[in-house]
Amino acid sequence: MQEAILAIEPPRGAAAEETMPRQPVMAREQLDRQELLACRDRVFCLCLGFAGNAADARDLAQETFVKALAHFDDDRPANPQAWILRIARNTCLDLLRRRKVRGPQVPVSEWNAVDDITPESIAGRDEEIAIVRRAIDGLPVLLRDVLLLREYAELSYDEIGQALNLPLGTVMSRLNRARLAVLSFYREEHHEKNA
Repeated sequence: MQEAILAIEPPRGAAAEETMPRQPVMAREQLDRQELLACRDRVFCLCLGFAGNAADARDLAQETFVKALAHFDDDRPANPQAWILRIARNTCLDLLRRRKVRGPQVPVSEWNAVDDITPESIAGRDEEIAIVRRAIDGLPVLLRDVLLLREYAELSYDEIGQALNLPLGTVMSRLNRARLAVLSFYREEHHEKNA
């Protein structure tokens, strides 16, 4: 009896489509789409790393999911999570290329639309940022690394200590010295500009 069952070949052509169950295929697609949606946080964090602010990151994440869901059936990715993260990365790189060509876009809100933003105030703010950047660039490497890891990478003191192989007390003292040095440099430069 088993030999007779094994000898039967599955039907081919239109008859095969009618006899083949569709349920497992649809269930697999649903699982893949759910897996895509399950990595929302990872997509958002990746976009946030590229964009630098939450508003742009939300827009990029949404654009990523629109692209992913539109092309999901065509691509049928073997690893949906890696696939959507690659889409997110490419979407973010596209944004960075557009910014490079057009320059950064300043969002219009009800607050800055009413404010008296003048070219002088923008130049003053840009000048202050340049002073802080020069101050950071002028720090010794040991102080600069700790400051950048804390202020830009937003690592905790413990994480900085692990990253640089330093004790917690050393991290705290270097961070304090770096902040004081930047503040002192800023005050000197700002005072000279206003004198």
